[in-house]
Amino acid sequence: MRVRDIIGLIVALALAMGVAFLTRYFLTKEEKGVVQQAKVALPKILVANKILNQGDKINAGDLIWEEWNEAVISSYIKEDTSKIEDWVGAIVRAHFDKGEPILALDLIKPGDKGILAALVSPGKRAISIDVTAQSASSGLIAPGDYVDVVVSKSVTSSGGNQSGQSKLVAKNVKVLAVDVEMVDTHEKPKGAPKVVTLEVSPSEAEVITAATKEGTLSLSLHSIEQAEESGKVAEKGRQAPKHEGVTLIRGKEKTEVDFK
Repeated sequence: MRVRDIIGLIVALALAMGVAFLTRYFLTKEEKGVVQQAKVALPKILVANKILNQGDKINAGDLIWEEWNEAVISSYIKEDTSKIEDWVGAIVRAHFDKGEPILALDLIKPGDKGILAALVSPGKRAISIDVTAQSASSGLIAPGDYVDVVVSKSVTSSGGNQSGQSKLVAKNVKVLAVDVEMVDTHEKPKGAPKVVTLEVSPSEAEVITAATKEGTLSLSLHSIEQAEESGKVAEKGRQAPKHEGVTLIRGKEKTEVDFK
């Protein structure tokens, strides 16, 4: 083999090795770039850790941070701009499924405008009445309690004698707020209340408003068991009607007779 052929072969081999080296170098660099890009932390936003319904109060553990691979819009609550503790005690204005991003506009913090509207159940109204410690069970009524509203007035007979008269104007209504406290914790207020806000139906609101002109309104507090039952009225209304029955015994035979 001639010297020129040997030199050409060496040059070709060197070029092939150079191309292979450069190809490997650029492929490795691209793979590293992809890996580094994959390791970039996604932004974390606030999501519901359980199903949240309208009117629910946010408790610790109800919200968590979660990485979000979609475009983070401004209405989402981001980890670098907020803390979960800032939203504990807020009222939910809309329904959220577990894992659904929380929108800042759908949470109302205590003291914010519109929080009372978020607490009122659909179809209900909020009405405030003036009270004293005596007319509000010595000031021991708290948000979340259930009460009866009673109006008392003085009546003068034809003989000029005066007597007291009371009547029930609203039964089993929920206390939404005492003065400006609206958190449903059943914590008793520190001072004597001056205003109590109740959740009532539209017809009850009319009756209570008229009763304020007749005499003095007082609140009769329900027991805890009654309050718990009152909170389940809507759920019970969706259940099938219960049936009662009797057992007829003839000798050793027993017969169950059901009736509505």
